[in-house]
Amino acid sequence: MSSSPADKAADRLRGHPPETLAAYRAYEQTRQPAYLDELVLRILVFLLPEPPEQPVTELPDSTRLREDLGVDSITIAELVFMLEDLFDLTIQNEELVDLATVADLRRFIRQKISESK
Repeated sequence: MSSSPADKAADRLRGHPPETLAAYRAYEQTRQPAYLDELVLRILVFLLPEPPEQPVTELPDSTRLREDLGVDSITIAELVFMLEDLFDLTIQNEELVDLATVADLRRFIRQKISESK
């Protein structure tokens, strides 16, 4: 018996705050990029050792992933694995080299999702 994408996402996002799954469901229903952005940032913040001072939905585009949020290579790898699994994507390590800010991450994930359609 195969599971639906929503069931797969619920299983994959187990342990995350309910807002993360809500953002996934909202994106799947509407395909609005703002929900995708929220989902990606909620997953990222969940993976961080310490959450940022600002709510995830209020992080400015200029927020630096490494310097401001403490994102390291392991966090990026975990984020990539999660996104590949949720959206059936393939992301190469070389594609991640230039991701420096929240804006870079948003732009990159939006592009990967649009290419996968």
